[in-house]
Amino acid sequence: MKELMNLSLYESDMGMFDSNWDLIRNFLVRHDLDGVELFVDSSPLPDIPVDIIESVHLPYWMGRHRAWTDPSAFSQEMEEFEKVYVFGGGSKAEVIDNFCASLENAAKLDVSYGVFHVSYAEMEQVFTRCFDCTDHDVLQTTADFLNEAVSRYPGGEPPVRLFFENLWWPGLTFLEPMNVEHFADMLDFDNWAFILDTGHLMNATMRCENEDCAIDVVLDVLSAHSDEFIEKIEGMHFHCSLSGEYMRSSLEMGVPEGFDEMSFHERLISTIGVLEQMDHHMPFTSNRCREIINLVSPAFLTHEFISTDLSSLDEKIATQKRALHG
Repeated sequence: MKELMNLSLYESDMGMFDSNWDLIRNFLVRHDLDGVELFVDSSPLPDIPVDIIESVHLPYWMGRHRAWTDPSAFSQEMEEFEKVYVFGGGSKAEVIDNFCASLENAAKLDVSYGVFHVSYAEMEQVFTRCFDCTDHDVLQTTADFLNEAVSRYPGGEPPVRLFFENLWWPGLTFLEPMNVEHFADMLDFDNWAFILDTGHLMNATMRCENEDCAIDVVLDVLSAHSDEFIEKIEGMHFHCSLSGEYMRSSLEMGVPEGFDEMSFHERLISTIGVLEQMDHHMPFTSNRCREIINLVSPAFLTHEFISTDLSSLDEKIATQKRALHG
């Protein structure tokens, strides 16, 4: 099993290492990590040391599902940058172009896989959790989108193996085995697998308030799935989220007063504040976390944390490595 850490090219991440790839390489060696899972989008790639990039995380456009069911969404009055952020572009064709450009960036880095979220939740819905769609609806439009994009490539296969990740919004949650099987049946290509995000699965159940309970919940959910599904989980985003009480108590939250009048940036910051309370991205501390690894046996494990300074990231990775291997 290869162990990785997540990283983006944003200043918030690169600044921790003074934008110095040698410092990143030294950090990987110190923590006995095999490489980086790097966020990439359709932007031109800077000079990157390819040998330490093992995988990529592809962009997630929170409103793409709505635009696929109602293309008039592309025509609504909003800034172009917001349209790209929410939908992935200004039209279906542009969204597919941007996705394919991201895939091609991943291929240039010669990575083992690219992570893609199969989910739908726009900013207002993060507060209300009221959706006019089902898991099945989101799985269907996502399969349609992926099939059309991938059909551009030789043999109808993506240039990079796609790993489909679970979230706790409508789409691929991993809570319902039948939904997982149905999504797999809708895909017209074979170069894909699943990646299990342990924290996201904990969030989806809304039951996790302590670490032992959270580990039991993950094992319980996975035990309901087929052996074929477990074998198809080739990657893992490994972290702990104990937000069960908040997830339950905030069901009737509602959007903040004046939300519609806020700028896009203000709405985004407000939404991120709620997401941070839902999705903790904290390290496992109990060696029982190995039970999840032993059940799934992933080929890749990403220690996925959100940190604003190097000492915090250092501590989180060291803590989780001790739980996993100590």
